Amino acid sequence: MAHLSVVPPGAKAKQTPKNISEALAGSSRDVLTAMRKALAKKLDDGEVSSNSIASAYKELRELDRLIRLLEAAEEDDRDNGAPADEAFDASAI
Repeated sequence: MAHLSVVPPGAKAKQTPKNISEALAGSSRDVLTAMRKALAKKLDDGEVSSNSIASAYKELRELDRLIRLLEAAEEDDRDNGAPADEAFDASAI
């Protein structure tokens, strides 16, 4: 579930990278998202050869799974109010 947040006046919305090369300057999630989008477009446009379709779909599923894991981790961090690594308590060991 996406949470709404207040955006300070004058703040700019995060721009989505237009391609994979542009995404390389961003986060890992940006790169994965750009790769997923590019692969999905190639599949939709019929640019993937028939002998590569199965592996392309498998790769698309893996990219989607990784992105959803990152989104879930970000959601947990927002819900907990602290990044996951800061919530670690070494004395619990």
